[in-house]
Amino acid sequence: MIPRLRLKPGEHRVLAGSPWVYRGELPHAALTAAEPGSVVEVEDVHGRFIGRGFFNPASVIAVRLLTRAREEAVDAGLIRRRLAEAAHWRRIAAAGREAYRVVNAESDGLPGLIVDRYGRWLVVEVLSLGMAAFLPVVLESLVEHFAPAGIYERGESAVRAKEGLPLQSGVRYGEVPEQVLIHEYELEWTVNVRGGQKTGHYLDQYANRLAAAAYAPGRAVFDVFCHSGSFGLLALARGADSLVGVDIDADAVNLAAANARRNRLDPSRWRFEAANAFDWLRHESDQGPHYDLGILDPPAFTKSPDTVERAVRGYKEINLRALKLLRPGGVLVTSSCSYHLSPDAFLGVLASAAHDARRRVRVLEWRGQGPDHPYLPALPETRYLKCAILAVD
Repeated sequence: MIPRLRLKPGEHRVLAGSPWVYRGELPHAALTAAEPGSVVEVEDVHGRFIGRGFFNPASVIAVRLLTRAREEAVDAGLIRRRLAEAAHWRRIAAAGREAYRVVNAESDGLPGLIVDRYGRWLVVEVLSLGMAAFLPVVLESLVEHFAPAGIYERGESAVRAKEGLPLQSGVRYGEVPEQVLIHEYELEWTVNVRGGQKTGHYLDQYANRLAAAAYAPGRAVFDVFCHSGSFGLLALARGADSLVGVDIDADAVNLAAANARRNRLDPSRWRFEAANAFDWLRHESDQGPHYDLGILDPPAFTKSPDTVERAVRGYKEINLRALKLLRPGGVLVTSSCSYHLSPDAFLGVLASAAHDARRRVRVLEWRGQGPDHPYLPALPETRYLKCAILAVD
């Protein structure tokens, strides 16, 4: 019999459609009522059925719902159906692309499961204890739908340790090289699927890279937090006069330079530097405006509501310095992937940075993650990416 966990009295996001039940929403006795990683039923304070999901009392999110249908079991059949649905929608949303997100965790009804496709290879992340038990079913279904040459599991995320999962990575099917080659727009990219940031490439910014490149012709460009150069090199390929890319990760910088050479981009028009982004922006901005297009794509400065204030200071600093670097008539493409920083809060950061930089800015485009990264209306945490394109006078 499936253990039943009853919510405490009070307001709960799960009653409004969220798939998450927090540990603090359950009575203390409920936290020992089932085995970690098992499937439980959640009911409201009156005993009415809410749904079934994965249970882990060690996590802040104690239950991650998979279904609200009383007659639907959480079993291998459900996992297979959800994977088939995800594959169906990606054939539409990512048509013509070699690299895209196949499964976006809760947004695809598969909590704790990330799957990215890089041409003939798939990269999997399992970030919830309950989903780990279904990994063999996941692999079997992925082979059925995508016939990959290999599947690699990335298992070094700190989230796994919090879930009680071992930090281990490895090939789970076929063969997977250290680096793979993909095509994105007119460029070829070398992606480090075994050791690169995220699963090797920032797939959520795919459409935003193209949007940024539309402003590139004839401009001097800086790309800070450049990773493997995906924003800046597309801008260069689309007509930018010059490019400077900056990232603190020397391996990423080397990969960006290799990608520039692979695509035969004129070496006199680009350079990449391994440097602290804050230091570089401060030094460059002290020299006055001498760029026309700026790109900021930093990592998440906060992963907790407790550190939002500090993150706001960081976002303001980099945007203020970037604005000072741009000549009148310039464009700033700036992003935040911190879901704890709301869209309105991010706009506030940009307004404050512009005020302090004494620059007039206008929002030309307000963008987010692509359709291969769907989000849930009832779970704003899944709508994490903000990307603003600003005209700077």
